[in-house]
Amino acid sequence: MISGMRNNRWIGGAGRYLLSLSQPRRRLPAYDEPSSAPNRCLERFETIKPYLKPDGVGAELGVFKGAFVDYLLSSQPSKLYLVDPWYRLAPEWSWAVGNGSTVKAYERIIHEFRPEIERGVIEPCVQFSTEFLESKPDGYFDWIYIDTDHKYESTLAELELAVRKVKSSGFIIGDDWAEDPNHRDHGTCKAVREFEQAGRLSLHLAGETQQFVASSACG
Repeated sequence: MISGMRNNRWIGGAGRYLLSLSQPRRRLPAYDEPSSAPNRCLERFETIKPYLKPDGVGAELGVFKGAFVDYLLSSQPSKLYLVDPWYRLAPEWSWAVGNGSTVKAYERIIHEFRPEIERGVIEPCVQFSTEFLESKPDGYFDWIYIDTDHKYESTLAELELAVRKVKSSGFIIGDDWAEDPNHRDHGTCKAVREFEQAGRLSLHLAGETQQFVASSACG
């Protein structure tokens, strides 16, 4: 009980605390990574859950240590691609607060989600985001969740592909929305806003729990 209370202190507010108590224990909780802490994963998921179609095909671009995988899996996708370069990027993540080993993170994900991998529900892909998206047919995904490096150029390239790869009824979703131009993750917001202004994306949500949800304006 003491351990459970310590973990739930991460969630501010009585409402969110009670919500956390009602949630099942998630696999691979990243207690050593503030950006992927259980309270933040829960808040993110509650925000985007209405846009995750059951039995849909989805992809998480930027998996890191896998803390968000079990949340996405609870939306009951028929297929969930976990896309990250992991050890192809570097032996260690320089920005990790805890254990930075990319190989160790990949191994833990494979071990923890082995049943879903063997059933074909989850497919880990050791690929860069654009490399992965280029390999899939147009109109294939019900949703794509972008949580990579949040750089402007990277996000532009990802969006350029994502607008084609999602179905007309699908959603492009992402993390770390930052309106402040001085914020290190502002590149995501800047790129999405440019697509919106160009009439290529319609924004449904922007900023709540640092998430954004958009769909192709041509859909």
